[in-house]
Amino acid sequence: MRDFLYPSIQENDIKYLDVVIWDHNKERVFERACEIIDNETDKMVQGIGFHWYTGDHFDALRLVSEKFPDKKLIFTEGCVEYSRFSQTGQLEKAQMYGRDIIGNINAGMNSFIDWNIYLNAQGGPNHVNNFCDAPIMCDTDKDVVEEKLSFDYIKHFSHYIVPGAKRIASTKYSPKLEMTTLKNPDGTIVTVLMNISKEDLEVNIRLNGEVVKITAPAGSITTGLIN
Repeated sequence: MRDFLYPSIQENDIKYLDVVIWDHNKERVFERACEIIDNETDKMVQGIGFHWYTGDHFDALRLVSEKFPDKKLIFTEGCVEYSRFSQTGQLEKAQMYGRDIIGNINAGMNSFIDWNIYLNAQGGPNHVNNFCDAPIMCDTDKDVVEEKLSFDYIKHFSHYIVPGAKRIASTKYSPKLEMTTLKNPDGTIVTVLMNISKEDLEVNIRLNGEVVKITAPAGSITTGLIN
């Protein structure tokens, strides 16, 4: 990057290109960022990419956000592999997306890119036969497109949180709830609330002294908008 890529970018006056480093699992994202970014290379790096395959590691991401606040934190890959999660149902797979997106946002993530948003009926194509589930599965033999529950879960974020949104402070009363809250550029506040338990939970949403009571059904994800 320092000796070849960045000089080439400068030489060709490429303005639209961002360099994203690491692009691997979160457990080493902080140490790798510290190894790569120094006084000389800081201007060469615009973002840090990461995956989810070795666990949450939200604190590692938070460390990166705190040490390098000017860098974009981009989730660049995550999929639900049949080899690891063949026995899980659609709810569990969808909650994997919900938990990771919420945790990453709270730790400083700027963007989330699925891998892949759709696959064929087998869970491919894949050159090493590492077949996966995906939010959209396409059976080309039967000409059927199936939207899985994870597709709906992703929409709770992508449909309501718009570019330029800022995460704002929020607190929750139970580990059975996963939540994040953001403020869109138009002032709309978006709260995404995921109940990972098997029981309905009563929730009080309080803002500036105003309280709204809702019920978060067991195993549900809910998005609330405050104008």
